[in-house]
This record gives sequence, C-alpha cells and structure tokens, in this order.
Amino acid sequence: MIEKIINCYDSHTHFWATGQVASGLKLNQLKNVEDVKTLEINEKHYRANWLTGFGWNQNNWPAAGFPHKKILDEIFKQIPVFFSRVDGHASWINSPAIIELKKLGYDFGKDPKGGRIERDTTGEPSGTLFDQAHINALQRLPDFSQEQNQFFLETSQSIFNKAGFTHVRDMSMNLNLWQLLKKMEDRKNLSVCIDAFVTVESLNDLDRVLKEIELIKQNKSEQLRLHGTKIFIDGSLGSKTAYISQNYLGRENNGLLIWSHEEIKELIRRSWQLGLQVAIHTIGDQAVHTAVLAARELAAEGLLGRLHLEHVQLLRPETILMMKPLHITCYMQPCHWLSDSPWLKKTLSADLIKYLFQWELLRKNKIPFYFGSDSPIEVPSLFANKKALIESQKWGVPGISGDWKQYHSHPDSRWMNCFTEIEDDKIKQVYFNNRAIL
Repeated sequence: MIEKIINCYDSHTHFWATGQVASGLKLNQLKNVEDVKTLEINEKHYRANWLTGFGWNQNNWPAAGFPHKKILDEIFKQIPVFFSRVDGHASWINSPAIIELKKLGYDFGKDPKGGRIERDTTGEPSGTLFDQAHINALQRLPDFSQEQNQFFLETSQSIFNKAGFTHVRDMSMNLNLWQLLKKMEDRKNLSVCIDAFVTVESLNDLDRVLKEIELIKQNKSEQLRLHGTKIFIDGSLGSKTAYISQNYLGRENNGLLIWSHEEIKELIRRSWQLGLQVAIHTIGDQAVHTAVLAARELAAEGLLGRLHLEHVQLLRPETILMMKPLHITCYMQPCHWLSDSPWLKKTLSADLIKYLFQWELLRKNKIPFYFGSDSPIEVPSLFANKKALIESQKWGVPGISGDWKQYHSHPDSRWMNCFTEIEDDKIKQVYFNNRAIL
C-alpha cells in the first residue's frame, strides 16, 4: 500500500555540513585508534593544508577512552589533522595541528568557558578537544572555496531528496550559504524548502549575528525562511558533555553548561524583543530545565516569544509541566536511540535512563514536537526513526500514539505543493511543487 506524507520534513539538520561530511573523509568505520593507519586519503579530504575527517566514535572501540594525538603524530608527522567526533562536539588533533592553532591565536593554556582541552599526565594537550574548545579550533581552520560550498549544498540537497524530504530545518545558516541557496532557487535548481536559524557562539557574538540576520532578510526568498537565533548550551551524551542532573557513571562531573543561566536569558530576551524565535541545543535533562526556566522568568516579566528546544534527549516530567504555559516546540531524533543504546547504560544511571525520549509524554501534555535526523550526525531516514520508535519500547520508552508520519510533515502544509510516496518502508517517489524529482 502506498502512503503519502505532505511536505515531508526533517526538522533538525545541518544542511551544508551534510554535504561537506558526505564528501569528506569518513571515520565511522574505525574499530580502534590503530585503524587510522588504513585510511585511504585523497586531495578532497584536505581543507587547504589541513587533513579533515568526521565520524570517529570511541564508544565503538575495545578501549573506549578518548584517543591521543601520538598515533596521529606517527602517521602525519608534518600535516595538521583535525578529525571531528561523530556527534560534532569533539575533535581529535595532532601536534602539527596544535602548533598551527597556536599560530592562529588558540590558547591551549586553559580550558575555554563551556569547553575542555583533554590533557595527559604531563599536563600537555592530549589531542582531544570538547565543545567550545572544539568549536574555537574549528573556526580557525581555512575556509572552503565557494565552488566547494556550492558542491556541498547540491550534495546535501540530493541526499535529502533521495531520503524523501522536501522540507528541512537548518540549524547552521549564514549569509553566504543563504546567498548560494538563493541563486540555486533563482536558477530553479533548489528542490527543498528550508527553515533557517543562525548560530550564536556566545553573547559577545550576538550583535554580529543580528546584523547578519538583517542582511539575510533583505534577500527575500520563496523557499527559504529565516526564523531566528540558535545556541548550544550543552554538549552530547557520547562526549559526556551533555548537562545532566547527575554525574556520569564513573566520572565526577555532570557535563558542561556552555552558557550561564543569565546569558541564556539575555539571548532569549534580545531575540524575542526583535521578533526573532530562539532555538536551543539541549540534550541533557538539566540543560532543558535551565532553558525552560529562563523562558519562564522572561514570561513572568511579560515578554513572550517562540522557543524551540533541540534534541531534548533526556527530559524530566517536572520540566514538561513548566513548558505548558509557554510557546515551546521540541525537535527530536528517535534515530539517536539506535546509535546510542549500545553504550547508554554504561554512561547514565538508571534514574536518568527513565527520562530518555519522552515523545509520548510531550504528546499527552500537548507540547508540539517534530522528528528529524540531526544530519550529518545521523543519516537522514524516515525509516530509521520508525525503527527506533518501535525498538526503544524494549527499554520501556513509551510507544507514540497515532501515526508516526505526522511528526515528519511540515507544520505549514501550504508551503509549496510537495509530497512523498512511501511503500514497504521504501521511498517510491518524491514530488516537489508537483514535479517528480527522483
């Protein structure tokens, strides 16, 4: 039987990065640190003189500790290496990279706010950077050319269309990407509709982003919609940097809060005052609680706006009750259960495990939510999410009532005339503005 999804929607993506990672060096097949010796490297894997790659996951290795720079130093004696972890919240670098980053002003002497530089027993950087330490380094790498950026966007579009999606929500927009996408639209080459948010790295970065948003707004588009600002206030469970209410098993810490409560509140305040929506990366239960509390305090002051909570992988019932009077929408990725479940019980206490993936409790409390992939962290797939919704029930995660496909349909059913046909858990055809595109 053929089923139809109107305006098939991946509600949380990093659109440009999806194409960039698909075109780059893939590290997800590494079974241990020694496997870096077997990587097949070509010129496309370089960012200027830097070797870059994506996808390593120490949780899949026999010794699940974070990797050290020494093996990269053995193989890449002269080349700076920057390998991003599968969650995009950590990097594995070598000594030439450390030398180059120091030349570019990176301070390895202390951990930045909201980040961590892993160190060995001598106190020297061991080669792994987490969250803001990772981001600060990544931003110093050479830019890709415009030709490369265009190729990444076209590659990403193809990936999403083949997976059935005509509508995506991009959490990493900027002026340059908007202009490239608008040119694709003008040439009738854009076969996706994109909701967009611009990332703010810190409160000091907000003025720059607001100016960029004003410039983006001047470049009007039918297929691109800019909604507001996006911030990361915690890390990830895989990197043990998501901000949770208890310590991680075997560790004396509960993750990172990258923005303080007052900084979160000020970012929301200034965005809402300008009529902008706010999206907040919140994976840990305490991160979600902190964001919601900030929004409630602003509401008590008479300021209301739209708040989007990204991931909410751990969510306590009392936090859901706090959400109810607010204009909050949640964006979840069931597929994360498939990739995280092999190690979650070694990472979180049983008391926290019970708060995983509360989509059914959100539904019961009438908090709107949508499903997505977090691509390129996960492969865009309707059917991976469907599988996760079924299999996660083995852990006691409540099954979702109703048709799961409704959470993959864009809330604006009139935004272009698009639909996706599926049959036997396969994409049969995708129609964009009534035109078959597969």
